Amino acid sequence: MADIADIANDRMQQELDHRLAQYRQAQPCPVSEECEECGDPIPFERVQALAKMPCLRCVECQGFHERRGGGR
Repeated sequence: MADIADIANDRMQQELDHRLAQYRQAQPCPVSEECEECGDPIPFERVQALAKMPCLRCVECQGFHERRGGGR
């Protein structure tokens, strides 16, 4: 059976998770009109496809970046 400290910790963790989720939703995702690697224009369709995700590189440069181990 959980004691009062366990219950308080659980409630605090829930509150923290909730606030972090709100913070992440409120943050604008960086979007660029031009690829930060090669300078080519990033198609509007790509930006739309990555809604709520950063879009800073064209498809080719992003693939190369991920193969190098750079992630996003």
